Amino acid sequence: MYFSLIITFLLLLVIIIASIQNSMPLELKFIAWKLQFSLSALIFFSSVVGAAIVAVLSLPKLISKYLKVRNLNREALGLKKEIFELENQNEKKASMA
Repeated sequence: MYFSLIITFLLLLVIIIASIQNSMPLELKFIAWKLQFSLSALIFFSSVVGAAIVAVLSLPKLISKYLKVRNLNREALGLKKEIFELENQNEKKASMA
């Protein structure tokens, strides 16, 4: 987890440095639209959109892992209860003998 956090911060630092060094105006033509941005704003918004896409695409995997862990925790709790009951039965049998 810390490794990915460090990599994320390093990438963010690179994006910030690149956007500060490239602050010239840029005309963006898309189909019938003509927009003017600074290059730093375009780099920033592109990074934000990319991060949002990655977050959305990683949600199914995160949800499935969460559900799997929750089911395993429930199973472990059930097994602990079963062990406790079996130990109690064993103690009762040992005390009767």
